[in-house]
Amino acid sequence: MKSLRDVEKTRLDSYEDAQKNSTHRASLLVPTIPNTEVSISFLNHFLIKRNNPNVGLRLTAVDELGARISTRLFPINEPRVYTFHLQRDFCAQATSYLVEFFSSSNMVIPFPAVMVNNRGPQSYSTVHSFNRVLNDIFEDDEINTIQVEEGAIDIAQDPLTSTFFTVYAGQHRLQDEIGLQFKSNSVSVSTTLAVDIPRLTHQIFTLGSVFPEIEHQQGVLLIRQPRQDMFYGRLLVGQTSPSGDLSANHSYYDGSQVPGEYWDDAHPAHRTYPVIDGLTTSVRIYPIQSPSTLAFSVLIKDAHGTTLATSKEFELVSPGNDSLDIDINQLIASLEVTPHEARAFTLIAKPKTGNTPMRINHQIVFSASGLESSINVSMQNFNVLHSSARPRTTWGQLIHSSEFDTWLSFANDGETADCSVVEVKFFSEIGLLKTIPVSINQGTGTHLLLSDALGAATGDDEFIWFEFESSNYFLTAWSVSKHRTSGHCTGEHSF
Repeated sequence: MKSLRDVEKTRLDSYEDAQKNSTHRASLLVPTIPNTEVSISFLNHFLIKRNNPNVGLRLTAVDELGARISTRLFPINEPRVYTFHLQRDFCAQATSYLVEFFSSSNMVIPFPAVMVNNRGPQSYSTVHSFNRVLNDIFEDDEINTIQVEEGAIDIAQDPLTSTFFTVYAGQHRLQDEIGLQFKSNSVSVSTTLAVDIPRLTHQIFTLGSVFPEIEHQQGVLLIRQPRQDMFYGRLLVGQTSPSGDLSANHSYYDGSQVPGEYWDDAHPAHRTYPVIDGLTTSVRIYPIQSPSTLAFSVLIKDAHGTTLATSKEFELVSPGNDSLDIDINQLIASLEVTPHEARAFTLIAKPKTGNTPMRINHQIVFSASGLESSINVSMQNFNVLHSSARPRTTWGQLIHSSEFDTWLSFANDGETADCSVVEVKFFSEIGLLKTIPVSINQGTGTHLLLSDALGAATGDDEFIWFEFESSNYFLTAWSVSKHRTSGHCTGEHSF
């Protein structure tokens, strides 16, 4: 991992000199998963955000032994959504796909804003790019100096579902051991798993097959990956059903063993989320912050940003054996708030002693009657480097399908009491479709149903991307989709 202070320094250097330490390649590895069809989609933010028409996308299909099957180059030079159905239209025999963007101009960020979509029988699993082959030894020095375990892993509680995790090999064959550790208030157990994975491929493991004693248990699961030269990767973790449907997201750093990752003060961290009618919302917090004792509380908000009720404090010690799982719908009922008045909630984290950890990570979970969508998010803090002088561009993917309901949700965590008004642009593969004004009061959230904004979906599934600019750095967005029959959910935060 790269320390957040170093991340902040890199961003500041980029602000001061846009050509310093320039980036000309960005990449990701895309897995094939049984019973699903995989695609990638992205908005040409290189052109729309940075006015860079000099981008090429190279797709490489890789077989089960890590050998190249074929490679093809595509120009990326139009202001629209690009979608690539990798098995259907490129190479059906591949085990994985190496996706690389190249440009003679500075791309600024080496991690491309690409969504990986695995379509199951009655589900989607959507997750942003979460691994990459590094560009040079200097980037390897920055990224791989600090080695930590992976956390933020939800263990499926439904006995009919399974938890899975996916391990990736970088440019070299991975012959090593994976360490798994499980902790709860009553037990602490660990095991090791020998892996032999060809380069540029992956292996999928179900928790029940490699660590059966903790399957469907509540607790904290940490996974230790071996260091891989010139490769950076989170784990793809999630839940599957017997039908082959799945919903997944990426793991996150366990920072509980990393010293010095604190802000210079004890200013509370926060994050606001909309409440979506018809979905159950939960917040899960694992003890993977820098060593600390944090007091979490939840503020229930109305559409104007007024606090309707405040929860008790939920204490979390990191590192530790306990985690938090806060059911927001049950909390609203217990606080005797009229359900339709509760339009959002704000999660607050205050350190009991010392300064606030820089990374306070958690899962925002949306669910219905099927698999849940667990989105990995970090809390906001006004100490983070940000500018009110230049607008911030925010964008993300939406699923437009006759089989799914999709919501675009907004939250305003801004520093001032001003209402944020933005022009939300919707793009498809043909370009700009529509622009809609949206107003979000400070301290609350709102959402819209995609079929209300664009009309009912017809024909094949389509990936729509939204984009807006705002001087409010702390205005963010999410997408949440639910299959109308199975109730399986998926979602992701904006870029």
